[in-house]
Amino acid sequence: MSGDAPKDVRPQSITVITLTRYRPVLVQRAMRSVRAQAVDVPVRHLVLIDDSEETRAALSAVAGEFPGCEIRYVPREPHEKSGPGRSSRLRNLGVRLADSTWIAYLDDDNEWTPDHLRSLLDCARKHGSRAVYSEVGLLDKDGAPYLEPRWPWANSVAEAERMYAEYVAKGVCVPGSNVIKDRPGTFDVPVDTSAWLLARELLLDVPFEEEFSADDAEGLVSEDDKLYYRLVRGGEPMACTGRATLRYYLGGYSNSGETVDPRERDSIAWASD
Repeated sequence: MSGDAPKDVRPQSITVITLTRYRPVLVQRAMRSVRAQAVDVPVRHLVLIDDSEETRAALSAVAGEFPGCEIRYVPREPHEKSGPGRSSRLRNLGVRLADSTWIAYLDDDNEWTPDHLRSLLDCARKHGSRAVYSEVGLLDKDGAPYLEPRWPWANSVAEAERMYAEYVAKGVCVPGSNVIKDRPGTFDVPVDTSAWLLARELLLDVPFEEEFSADDAEGLVSEDDKLYYRLVRGGEPMACTGRATLRYYLGGYSNSGETVDPRERDSIAWASD
């Protein structure tokens, strides 16, 4: 599909936004991934530390190794808890702090191949689209390809197996492959936040939703799901590179409790108060 190119006539540039809290070592893998991007436009990496002094101290110690990275500390209000609502507020803050033509997100527990941003920008230029994305390669927490015949985002093993079989039938999943493939018109599989390259002007018009209900919690509906469906409902033209340049490590709060910091396990609020 094609659409109107971004209206911003300034030279193109990209701001990558990463949110992090209790992962001072893991986030540095994401930072190295952004530093390694081979792309022909300026790239600024904005790391927003979500109210963690431990992480601020750790990243301050290595900041000199990442000259294109700006690290900002964002305190919480007493009532704020981890979850998609808090993540959405930080993602929207990052957009307001940026001054680039394009925005990309990289979660602190994921990484990109070095050609990720270049392939996305090439795709945007080819299609004239304000919203482009990559395919996703699923990995377990140790970095091995995830090849289980179960959809990772489910509330039970039975549901995970049923969803996987459904997505195999639709061509989204392929047995023996760890890639979530793009299938145009298959709108029931949202685009992951870390796969997008989005025009900043688009995100100013269609920001991440910050309110989540009990039904959202039951259905594991996160901020990237809501953004995707808002773009679909709004008729925003989208295009996919057809390449799995996002290396997605399973284990975040949307698919497992295993890697959530113990300090967070009792303080994650999916639904808004």
